[in-house]
Amino acid sequence: MANARPCWCAALALIGGLLGSSAGATQEGELAASSQSLLLDDSRFVREAALDRLQQIRFAFREPKAEADEQPVWLRGYGHRGSLDGEGPAGRVEEQGGGAFVGLDRAFGDTWVAGVLAGYSQLDVDLDGAAADVDIDSYHLGAYAAMRYYNQLGLKLGAAFSDDRLDSRSGDDDGRRWQAFAEGVYAMDFETATLEAFANLAYVALHSDGLDGAAWVVDSEERQVTFSTLGWRYATRFDLSAEQRLIARASLGWRHAFGDTEARTDGVLLADGSRFHSRGVALSEDSLRLDLGADYGVTPTSYIGLFYLGQYADAARDNGLSARLSLRF
Repeated sequence: MANARPCWCAALALIGGLLGSSAGATQEGELAASSQSLLLDDSRFVREAALDRLQQIRFAFREPKAEADEQPVWLRGYGHRGSLDGEGPAGRVEEQGGGAFVGLDRAFGDTWVAGVLAGYSQLDVDLDGAAADVDIDSYHLGAYAAMRYYNQLGLKLGAAFSDDRLDSRSGDDDGRRWQAFAEGVYAMDFETATLEAFANLAYVALHSDGLDGAAWVVDSEERQVTFSTLGWRYATRFDLSAEQRLIARASLGWRHAFGDTEARTDGVLLADGSRFHSRGVALSEDSLRLDLGADYGVTPTSYIGLFYLGQYADAARDNGLSARLSLRF
């Protein structure tokens, strides 16, 4: 009987340790699953950098066509802050991040314009009510093209690859994203303004290598999501002088996501080999997109722009600012 109490204490300590490991593993799995949802959602910043660039050079009054001996180059930077609310066991996650892109493009004959881009972005993700967070560094490469408008109809295409490196308190995880996107537009041009109806489709595939913690392992994961966006754009020009002009624009769209919108991960506790399952915050299926901003033509060969980027859903919201610089050398 003298040794009963130490035995019970040791047993309770062991049970407590296993429960603590299980709870920690569940939180890390939940954070990993929620981070995947955010990465899928934030894939929009890469394709929007390309599509907005094509939108900018589409109109002669926005950016005159480059001469044969000129090389167009553009820079774009952004910052944003948002949150996703979970249901059931999945908690709320908050994100803040930013990034920058640089791109080059050229006209090919009278029919096509095409270009390439490269960029870097950083994202901080926090799980509300838990001591769990993750920092994500991503590196991007992409290509894009647009066909000349015929009878007010236009087509834009693009593809991009992103290399993601996740760093959390429990370990590191590497991942990759691939995406392909296309957009069809119908434009109604006026003397100093344009109204466009657009339909956008993007396919995004995500792979996560998994997380190796000190007491658990989170399995690798594959997710594929398709985004469709329907909406309207409006742009108008204000001539300030013979060389300076202001281009104001607005865009409103409805985005729908379908595919692997639910977020969950599986893993193994190293202490006893038991499996655990974590549910993260799901990707919003329907959301409203609102963009507002202006380009200012400093000289005939240079533009600067500032834009508000908004996305709203029942359980999600994201607000950001983007600035860009367009030059021709």
